[in-house]
Amino acid sequence: MVLITLLLFQTSALHAAVIIQYHHVDDDTPPVTSVTVQQFAEHMQYLADNDFNVWPLPKIIHALRNKKPLPEKVIAITFDDGYKSVLTSAVPLLRKHRFPYTIFINTDLIGHSQEFMSWKQLQQLKQEGATIANHTTVHSHLMRQRENESYLQWQKRIEEEITQAESVIKRKLGESPGLLAYPYGEYNRQIKLIARNHKLTAFAQHSGAFDDRVDWQAVPRFAFNQMYAEMKGFADKVNSLPMPLLSAIARDHRGEPLDDPLIPHHSRRPTLKLTLESAELAQRVRCFASGQGRVPGEVDNTTVTLQLQQDLPVGRSRINCTAPSSLAGRFYWYSHFFMRKTDDDEWYEEP
Repeated sequence: MVLITLLLFQTSALHAAVIIQYHHVDDDTPPVTSVTVQQFAEHMQYLADNDFNVWPLPKIIHALRNKKPLPEKVIAITFDDGYKSVLTSAVPLLRKHRFPYTIFINTDLIGHSQEFMSWKQLQQLKQEGATIANHTTVHSHLMRQRENESYLQWQKRIEEEITQAESVIKRKLGESPGLLAYPYGEYNRQIKLIARNHKLTAFAQHSGAFDDRVDWQAVPRFAFNQMYAEMKGFADKVNSLPMPLLSAIARDHRGEPLDDPLIPHHSRRPTLKLTLESAELAQRVRCFASGQGRVPGEVDNTTVTLQLQQDLPVGRSRINCTAPSSLAGRFYWYSHFFMRKTDDDEWYEEP
């Protein structure tokens, strides 16, 4: 059993990476989308003090897509939206540590508000080595059809929001790295297909480390804000490893597989079945659901079947599963993303 555990760890460590995500780095912006300057400084100092290999995101994606081994503790730093606070507060610290980073931008917003960076500022950061990538044109909820909008019209609009942003980045900055961050981390099968058809690696906001077995149109990232920026949690996340999974299948109340994060209206308590690479690991997995704490799991050899005890909340939610690896302080981590409409089967309003 010890040998199996060590082999699992070695496999995960050699082909694994972690991506961390921020929005504002500012003391005066909304806490739900911000870390303070002090919190960000502590995060970067931890990476510097603990021998993390901070790589450009395109380099990590290229290595894993080509199944090349990575050193231990490889991490990428990303920012969504292109807020000016990243330039004024985060970039000086990143320069100090010589850390590369990626900024995902909404192209229609750049240069049209004091809150966001300008194209000139982004060009300067790109010249310094920053990666500037696609966050769509206007940061809409991609999954939501507008009133009186047909499915085909929705599909055409969403594809344009993605491809037009890609074209603008190429025109303004000379190139685009082929990376897309979904606004709000929301996606479905059709959105992922659009990204894949345009050869884009796409990133969500469910948590976890990842390896070369990841869904390349739903790559996880650890998102941080003021409520979830304490150093113990940060250390656990950046040291995490991808859960050694053979499969993860969510099912609705009828037992039908859920291919999209959005659960059917009458299926508020989906089940999740994880098949892991060893029975020993299955015994050690612990899972927690948004708003309801620990989710009991029924273990059968290498499988763990999770049954929610309460309805998932309206909005975005996750089931997060972890298990200790063979090294102290390093956990396997897997997150499964769900979305639920209101009781009236309507899209919820953002807080």
